[in-house]
Amino acid sequence: MNLAEDDLNNWMTSGTIPGVEGLFFVGTLDRRITFYSQQVRALQLVRAMHESGKVDTNGSIAVVGAGAAGVTCALALALLDCRVTLFDPADEVLQLQSDSPRLLHPHIYEWPSLGSLERDAALPFLNWELETGGAVAAKLVQEFHGHRARLQQKLFWKGRHRLTSLAPEGSEWRLNFDNGSSYVVKHVVLAMGFGEEKKAGAADVYDYWKQRGVGTAAVEPNAPASYLVSGNGDGALTDILNLMIKGFEHVQFTETFLNYFGQGGLRTTVLAAHEDQDPEADLETIYEGELHRVLLERGILDSLTPLLRRDRLLTINTSGPLLSLGRAAQLNQCMVFAVLAAARQAGISVRRSIGKISDVIRHDDGLEAVGISIGRTPLSERFNHVILRHGPDKKARYLPAEKLFEAFEAASLERFKTHPDLLVPPTLNAETYTFFYERHLEKLADGAVKQQLAGQTAHEASTIIIGWDRATQSLVERGKVALRELVEQCETAPVSITIQMDAPMDRVKADDFVRLSKASGGKISLSVGAPVKSSWQAKLPFAPVAHSSSSRYPYCDVGRFCISESIDASLVRQLDVTLLKTKVAGKCFGLGHIAQDILQATLATWNDWRATLDASPALRRDFLAWLGSIGTIKADPWDGDASTVERMASALVLILATHLGEPLKPAGVQRGNLTFDVDGLALGSAATEILGGNLLTDWSRPEQWDVDALILSGSAEVQVTEPDDTVLNAGDPGISLSVARRIRPAIVRNDLNWRSALNTDLSTWRKAVEEEFGQWRKRQDDDRERVLA
Repeated sequence: MNLAEDDLNNWMTSGTIPGVEGLFFVGTLDRRITFYSQQVRALQLVRAMHESGKVDTNGSIAVVGAGAAGVTCALALALLDCRVTLFDPADEVLQLQSDSPRLLHPHIYEWPSLGSLERDAALPFLNWELETGGAVAAKLVQEFHGHRARLQQKLFWKGRHRLTSLAPEGSEWRLNFDNGSSYVVKHVVLAMGFGEEKKAGAADVYDYWKQRGVGTAAVEPNAPASYLVSGNGDGALTDILNLMIKGFEHVQFTETFLNYFGQGGLRTTVLAAHEDQDPEADLETIYEGELHRVLLERGILDSLTPLLRRDRLLTINTSGPLLSLGRAAQLNQCMVFAVLAAARQAGISVRRSIGKISDVIRHDDGLEAVGISIGRTPLSERFNHVILRHGPDKKARYLPAEKLFEAFEAASLERFKTHPDLLVPPTLNAETYTFFYERHLEKLADGAVKQQLAGQTAHEASTIIIGWDRATQSLVERGKVALRELVEQCETAPVSITIQMDAPMDRVKADDFVRLSKASGGKISLSVGAPVKSSWQAKLPFAPVAHSSSSRYPYCDVGRFCISESIDASLVRQLDVTLLKTKVAGKCFGLGHIAQDILQATLATWNDWRATLDASPALRRDFLAWLGSIGTIKADPWDGDASTVERMASALVLILATHLGEPLKPAGVQRGNLTFDVDGLALGSAATEILGGNLLTDWSRPEQWDVDALILSGSAEVQVTEPDDTVLNAGDPGISLSVARRIRPAIVRNDLNWRSALNTDLSTWRKAVEEEFGQWRKRQDDDRERVLA
């Protein structure tokens, strides 16, 4: 499983300095950093190092920094048989998140991507779900050390080691630490994070991961309290929401906000607003158009108003646009725009200042931010609190490798100019997941667990999960095989696949999936996710219940394609196979032996008709529906039951044979599925009864059938009399004899006479058909003369 060349190049160059061998950076200068994205960056870098031959088995590697990226990187390298030492100043890995009350969500910053509210990180190891930072860290710390114990000669942990200098030494690297220790290794991975938030004077300092001392959900003791928030990244936007919304909790508020919009409304609007925009575009002016209109029309501003706090006076400072494309998560930007619009509508003042804060001075009556203004007037008033979100001081963090960091920063900025897509937070693809998952099984799992996890791999590869994505309010799929591809293959699928219905039944065309499963002849089975079992109970009472929805495969939009069309195409293929078997055997189910010249002529006609049907899905749908069923108003589509294909093939043979004596043409008409002559309507079907339970023989009057010809392989006894107002059946005269009416149709049916004719020769058969339709024409002419008389 080799890495695609583009991915290999991007992942390697994103973590290296041109011309410098053996040194790698992970997650250092990227934007919109999350715990999950750091883990993914680590996995991508390690895989690229492996694929490009940059690391050797048993090669010595130092990983500096035991955060999300460093811990993941170290374990991944050890699984590739490298000798890895992980260094960090703290006593324990993941120190930053330890005991953090902040909720950690793996995907929420990926919105409007599909699956961005999925609570499972879906990683091959060191996996986690939505939980507080402290709970996630505790779980991963335990897992890391458990794996380290199994990898005793491959993975080493060195706490209380702060890097003081890093320098090349021949073809290797020397690392010096504050405790006097020194190490020489072949490769170094710097995963040292981003540093502390930049400070200015007496500004409040808030650690992102720790419990807040101010700006809490509690009511302000001295209202209104004045706050200045400066910045336009996710940290600043989250602070704005936290200060303005009562009892703000990020994940809960996000889900509530998205639910205001219904099916995909916000996502569609935002994607349209972002289309063709400059990477640094001012989104606020763009959102004032369509997004603001949507917020008003849907009453979302009215819904937000009761949530707004009135015990705080907020000033927002930026040195550029507040909502700048690419500077923060799009969902945070949308929520801040909506909350500010709601505040404006409710008359709650939120001031906007601009400028770079050079200092924050503490006075007896509050804090003064130096360097900002409103309009062109310097702002010198005092604030109770000043919160600066100007990004971390990365240079200070990487001071032990200052020159190397500067070279990496310069190279990265050039890369980002030419490839701005590299700034988009990454997600883990299925191939990289599997690459590490297999090594995880090989190195860390015992026999029983290995077998269980290998079974999980096989299960995920043979399952397509159909779900309802809460983030985009749309139908999504996850699987190794695409649903469209499977549907198009249907009964010809190379392997058996299970479609797991995780979406409520009212979100999908349930009948289509049931028909698809039946039509596949056992290649496609259906299961039901436990959370939606009750909604599927009536439709799939005996379907297996799936208790897990985990999958390594990415979310994909189900897309707009018609499953029923593929089911019809499957039926045509199955009819084709049955007709070929009929030709070889020289006989047909229900009709008996058929003369070879008749069979050859019918199959030649079928080749032409099949091309016509395949070219028009609507025509194919109508033709096949009447071929399998007969209703009082319309026919039902094939239910997918493979046992009926042979019977339908018999009807098709009878129809095609009839065509040899009376030219027919498949047609999408109101009644029936064939036309002939100038405007004659014909119905060809394998049905043995009328939809609703009546027998075919119950319909004995021409107006009940309402066609000019019947070709019925499912009955030998259908009899149709002349119209009721004729003397032929002793019926009462009609209101007027001078009106047009249905006459008795031509009938080709599965009785002894017609079966015998099929077993003669083409000439005899053709003559019998011509005679039947000739009698119909005579009846039609007689009725016309009656009307004229």
